[in-house]
This record gives sequence, structure tokens and C-alpha cells, in this order.
Amino acid sequence: MTTILGIITGATLLFYAIISRGGAEIFWSPPSLMIVGGGTFAALLISFPFPRIVRVSGVLMQIFKKDVKTPSWVIKLMVSLSFKARQKSLLSLEEDIKVIDSRLVKLGLEMVIDGHPAGLVREVLETELDFVEVRHRAGEHIFRSGGRFAPAFGLIGTLIGLVAMLRSIGGSGDTSATVGEGMAIALITTFYGAMLANLFFIPVAEKLRSRSDDEMLSNRIIIEGVLMIQAGINPRIIERKLNSFLPPHLRAQYYDVVLKESRMKARAAKIK
Repeated sequence: MTTILGIITGATLLFYAIISRGGAEIFWSPPSLMIVGGGTFAALLISFPFPRIVRVSGVLMQIFKKDVKTPSWVIKLMVSLSFKARQKSLLSLEEDIKVIDSRLVKLGLEMVIDGHPAGLVREVLETELDFVEVRHRAGEHIFRSGGRFAPAFGLIGTLIGLVAMLRSIGGSGDTSATVGEGMAIALITTFYGAMLANLFFIPVAEKLRSRSDDEMLSNRIIIEGVLMIQAGINPRIIERKLNSFLPPHLRAQYYDVVLKESRMKARAAKIK
């Protein structure tokens, strides 16, 4: 919602400023739009493979569809799994692998159940994490590059407008119309480049960076939680250790809740 709110707010304020300064028609220039939009797109095509640019559209839609969950969900999951592993065994976690959505949790639990040493488990999970981060950075890099290209092509449009203006001054006859047109292209193209960079490309890149950082934090907690489950550490200690990754206002207290749920399930099983 903050992404949509930011775009609507920025576009509304810019539109109001344009209307109050003479109307939208004086800020409309197809040549300037072609210079900035076409030039930026061409530069992206030169810089990146076309399939990667196409995939960015899917990445862009994700920032409007859903937010990354807060890392506290990982702590609750790790505490619940550690309770089950201590009460039964690590092999009992095979049932949970089928219903868990996180690929990293599934991979870690599978390795733990298969009996791999902790060092190998950490190495494999951290390698997986590193390449997830690389894939996330790929989309961010394209938008950040667009944020650099757009103002640069705005400057190119400014130079084109100034060249046209200076050539008209050196000629004969009435040059006022040509000078005005050249200056309009120069200034409006700079305006388009700055607006496209600062209202779209750079904010989207920062949004992707923020979402990636949040997801990487959750994945770091997952790695530590899986290794502590493998080591058979007390669930309360697991909760305290994993909470140390988070600021105080995001820390979760799930141990007592999970303990109560575990006891209720045990009683229900005895009754049956």
C-alpha cells in the first residue's frame, strides 16, 4: 500500500503543480518523451540481456501484490519444530516438510533429517542464500541503471535543444519561435529525465533493496534455527537466540504459546 500511496501522491502533486503553472499542454513534448523514454530503454537493452529485462516486469508486479512477512514468523516456526523434534525425533519433521512454503527451511530440514554434519548444512544453506541475494540484486540493478540513464538522456535532450536554438540565432529572419521551441525541448527533456528517475526508477530500486534485505534477514534466522534444531538446543534458548536478530519491537514470544499448544495436543492424544 505504501508503494501505491507514494506513486499516487507524487503524481498528484506534480500534476497540480503543472496545472497551476500554465496547464498540462505546455509540459507535453513528444520529442522530449522520445529522447528520454526511447533513449533510456535503448540503453537498458544494450546493458542487459533481453530476457532479464522481461523478467523485471514480474519483479515490478510483486512489489504491488504483497509485502514480505516480518521475520517473527520464522521464530514461531523454529520453536514449534524444535518442540516436535525434542518430543519425538528429527525424523518426525518429515511431515512438516510437506506443508512448509519456505524453500530454505525445506532444504535445511531435509539435510538435517538425512544426517549431514552441521558444517555442511550451514555451507549449503549459505550458498543457497548468497545466490538468492544475487538474483534479487539483478532486478534492483536494472532499475538503478534506469535511474542513471534517464537524467543522462534528459541532459542529451537539453543539448539538442540548445544546439537548435543556437543555430536559429545564427540564421536570418525571425528566430523567436525557433529559439522558444529549442528552449522548450531543452528544459522539458531535463524535466522528463529527472521525473522518471526520481519518481519511478530510483524509488522502485530502493523498494526492491528493502524487500530483499528483509527476506535475507528471515533467511539468516532460518539457517541459525535449523542448525540449533539439529543440535537439540532447548526451544526457549532457540527463541532467545533468534530474537537477538531483531529489534525489540519485532521480537516474538512464542515459547509459552507453543508449549501450551503442545500440551493440549498431548492431552488430546491421551484421550483418544
